[in-house]
Amino acid sequence: MPNEQTRKKSLYFMVFVSFFSFLPIMLIVFFPPEIQESFKWRKQVSGLLFILICVLGMISVFFPKNCSKIFHQSGETISSDVLVREKIGFQRSSKILGVVLTHGHHPECRGFHHHEFRVGRKTCCIACMGLFSGAVSAIFGAISYLFFELPAGIDVLFLVVFGITGVSLCLLQYTFFDVHSGLIRFSLNAFFIFGMFSILAGIDGTVQCLALNFFLNGLFVFWLFTRILLSKSKHKEICQTCSIDCNLKK
Repeated sequence: MPNEQTRKKSLYFMVFVSFFSFLPIMLIVFFPPEIQESFKWRKQVSGLLFILICVLGMISVFFPKNCSKIFHQSGETISSDVLVREKIGFQRSSKILGVVLTHGHHPECRGFHHHEFRVGRKTCCIACMGLFSGAVSAIFGAISYLFFELPAGIDVLFLVVFGITGVSLCLLQYTFFDVHSGLIRFSLNAFFIFGMFSILAGIDGTVQCLALNFFLNGLFVFWLFTRILLSKSKHKEICQTCSIDCNLKK
């Protein structure tokens, strides 16, 4: 189908842009520009923007149905029965202060068994919980960075390479292979978000430029959108190879 081919080409282009963006980041580390900036609230503004992105991401983790509407093309339908219905004997959502939070949202078939784990009688999305945990860790890191300098002895190059590695591994997971280990899937998604903070801290420690920090935060959002679209594409591939006829194939 032409539309499907165009969609895949667009997705591959986003993946290419994501990996290509690592090049200027590394060039900044090795050849930092000399920028004189006197804005004393640079770290606070940059950190708060990053924290806001993390908080919005954490909120979206528990509203996958609403979030997924952003990434569906016109004409596609989202079946609430398939996405959020309760598994027999297991609770996929919880009501807290009158708000329904969805923590398990994958279809009930063998292809998605490795996408969720169980805690008591509740089932949770492994990737979403990884993203949530990574965001929590990144927020604590960002808060500490708002008030303190980088500890002595921490190499900026290490921070940036560490962050790029985390982002790369998560994107590669959805681009070339499907990880079946729950622990690895959880860790890669947590590493993905914390890696962004590591890049921000490393670059800011090198250049100390508010505009560059804004650019990095925008890049983080682009990486996150790319990862979500890759995940959606992987889910479609699983459904296409599944023999069970359900609403997700329509």
